[in-house]
Amino acid sequence: MDPVVVLVISLFLSLLLLLWRQRSGRGRLPPGPMPLPILGNILQIDAKNISKSLTNVSIGNVKNASGTKKSHLIF
Repeated sequence: MDPVVVLVISLFLSLLLLLWRQRSGRGRLPPGPMPLPILGNILQIDAKNISKSLTNVSIGNVKNASGTKKSHLIF
């Protein structure tokens, strides 16, 4: 086979595999807002009340995690 044909077929199959893996992984998580490149979701934080905005998006209470007696890095 011509090397160009092999390259095109390989790229096409790689693209199909990538699209298939992205679609199959989306069903496990609830939908969320679409983040912007580099900025992420920083624009959704209210500048006037940062602590309340961060509390609204937090995963859980830090006290619940302290019972495992492991080190936790909190940003």
